[in-house]
Amino acid sequence: MPELRDKEGMYVHPALDRMIDTQGWLCPIQADKRVDGAFYSPAQDIVVLPMKEQFNIGNTPEEIYRGGMEFYSTMLHEISHSTMTPERLNREMGGRFGDPKYAREELVAELTAAMISHSMGFDSKVTDNSAAYLDSWISVLKQEPKFIVSVMADVNKSSEMILDHVDKQRLALNEQPYLTKNDPFAPLGENEEVPFKNAAIVKTKSGDYAIRASYDGVELGLKKVSKDTAKTYFQLTDYKDKAAFLNMTAHKTFEPELANLKRTQAVGAKMSI
Repeated sequence: MPELRDKEGMYVHPALDRMIDTQGWLCPIQADKRVDGAFYSPAQDIVVLPMKEQFNIGNTPEEIYRGGMEFYSTMLHEISHSTMTPERLNREMGGRFGDPKYAREELVAELTAAMISHSMGFDSKVTDNSAAYLDSWISVLKQEPKFIVSVMADVNKSSEMILDHVDKQRLALNEQPYLTKNDPFAPLGENEEVPFKNAAIVKTKSGDYAIRASYDGVELGLKKVSKDTAKTYFQLTDYKDKAAFLNMTAHKTFEPELANLKRTQAVGAKMSI
């Protein structure tokens, strides 16, 4: 058995690492034992992955770095398989290796992994490997390439379920989520209130604290907030909690400016009629 290298120089994805460390997925993920291959076991409802170090087989810094991406891509493929159970996305489970049902599920898993890997900015050579893998399964199915279209609905559902859980880890790390629906700073719907933009609580040169923000495209300037307000904001660790507190503070602090802005907009609307 070849000597196991360390993870030095390999690509790191903190949210996916945290998903493993905290067991933040829908089923257990085992990635701390040296094994020969990756798989999802429907019977045990567990994802088993080789150790990340086992993907460190490159000879150059670029290859070593890309090995980290290969690990996460493999992880995404296997957790996509775990979304097929009846209580999750209820896809038809494949039969034996090589039959059409098995091949279709492989297409769903690899397309899901490729789609998410692309959104995460993985190296094109990693996604090229996915393309070659997909070609092999299309040939097994003996279908036209347009067959891929028929599985895209399942791929989209699987990708969204996975990214929902990745976003929970990203929010816990104070990182921006991948899905707009999970972003507390994303624009709201047509019938919802316009959100603040570029909002932040900052320390001024005098040592005081102030909040800045824009609203509906209008800069509201900089207004002083109490030290306790600033302290509370900076002590919050959850991304959504911080966003909610900042939004509440902006509403309270800029209440006079918002009232004037809404009056001005109302007058303008009447004049344009």
